Amino acid sequence: MRVVWAVVAGLAVTLTGTAQQNAKAFLDKVLQKYRNANSWELSADFTLETTMGANQSRQVIEGTMLFQRPNMAVIKMRSAGMPLGEFYCDGKHAYQYNPTTKQYLKQPAPADLKEANILILGPWFGQLLMALEQDLDKTAQNAKFEFRGTQTIAGKPTRVVEVSETKGNRSSKTRVYVGVRDSLVYRIEQTEVVRPAQQGVSDSQANIPPRTTKIVVNLRYVSFNKRIPVARFRFTPPKDAKEIKLPQPTRPTPAVPPQGNRQ
Repeated sequence: MRVVWAVVAGLAVTLTGTAQQNAKAFLDKVLQKYRNANSWELSADFTLETTMGANQSRQVIEGTMLFQRPNMAVIKMRSAGMPLGEFYCDGKHAYQYNPTTKQYLKQPAPADLKEANILILGPWFGQLLMALEQDLDKTAQNAKFEFRGTQTIAGKPTRVVEVSETKGNRSSKTRVYVGVRDSLVYRIEQTEVVRPAQQGVSDSQANIPPRTTKIVVNLRYVSFNKRIPVARFRFTPPKDAKEIKLPQPTRPTPAVPPQGNRQ
C-alpha cells in the first residue's frame, strides 16, 4: 500500500511540475508575440491602490499608446479628465510636452525603445512595455506559474495565468488575462505585499502593518502588428508652446600649473 501511495504522490508531483511548465510556456509564447510585433496601438487604464493599515490611497490613470519599432512612439496620459503629459518620438527626436504649462522638452531619440531606453516612455507605459516584452527565463527564474481558469474581460473570453513569487519579506502575485482567440493580453493584475523585516526590528517597528500595493491594467487594442504611418508620430508644437532647455553641465575650469620662481 505504501508503494501505491508513493507512486501516486510521485505522479502528482510530476503532473504539478508539468502543469507549471505548460503555464510558463503558454505565457512565454504570448510575450514572444509582443517581442516579435513591429507595432501596436492601444488605450489603457491603470488603477493603483495602496494599503498600509488604516491608510489607503487610490489613483486612476488613463492613456493611449502608439508604438512602432525601433524607436517611434506617442503616449498621452490623463487623470480625472485632466491631461498629465504627452510624449512623442518620431525616430529622430523625442519630445515631452506638458499641455497644462504648454512647455515641451526636445531631445535626440534613442536608437531603440528597449531595456533602459523603455523608461523614456514614463512609469506607466514604460513598465507596461517592459512587462509585455520580458523574458521569463531571466525575469521570473524563481516564480511559480499556474493556470487559473478562464474569465470574460470586456466581452472577450480570456485564459488566466498566475505568476507568484516570494523573496525575503516581499511576495507578489500577478494574473495575466490572455485572449483565447487572439493571444493578446487584455488585463494584468498585480498584488505585492511587503512585510516589515523581522531581524533587527525595534519594539516601535514591531507593530508596523504590511504594505499592500495592487495595480490593475486594462488594455483595449486599436491595431496590432500593422504598419502605422510615420506622420502620426510627429510632434508639432502649438504656436503658443515654449521649448525649455535642460541646463548644460558646467565644464570644470582647468587647473593652472604653479609657476616656479623665475631667476
